[in-house]
Amino acid sequence: MKNKKKNNDKIGSVLVIGGGIGGMQTSLDLVDSGFKVYLLEKKPNIGGVMAQLDKTFPTNDCSMCIMAPKLVEVGRNPNIEIITRAELERFEGEAGNFTATLRKHPQYMDPDKCTGCGLCAQSCPVELIDEYNEGLTLNNAISILYPQGVP
Repeated sequence: MKNKKKNNDKIGSVLVIGGGIGGMQTSLDLVDSGFKVYLLEKKPNIGGVMAQLDKTFPTNDCSMCIMAPKLVEVGRNPNIEIITRAELERFEGEAGNFTATLRKHPQYMDPDKCTGCGLCAQSCPVELIDEYNEGLTLNNAISILYPQGVP
């Protein structure tokens, strides 16, 4: 019998699209299975809609209390590379061998130097519609979506 490659063999890395709670948990599960993960999020921070919620249904648990440990775990994991302000432009290949082309939007700051102090947001003169508050208010162009935002 010839030695055939199984369909579930791990090859290279995985691209997870969407940095909400589902994307974060998927990334953590894949890393636990031995994969390198690229977590792609179109917004400036991961967290998704759950970051906007006060409580979750049906348990009425605090959303951030559930999400904060995952934010920390994803942010500190060396096998998860978070790519924010980017979108999938092209995806091609075959099962087990894909190539993804991303469109990266400008960060306007160096995320490696960011400490979350907020000084850059205070000095930014440009105001945009605040997506976190569903467009009801304005926010500085260089700000995080919520206080615990990663990166």
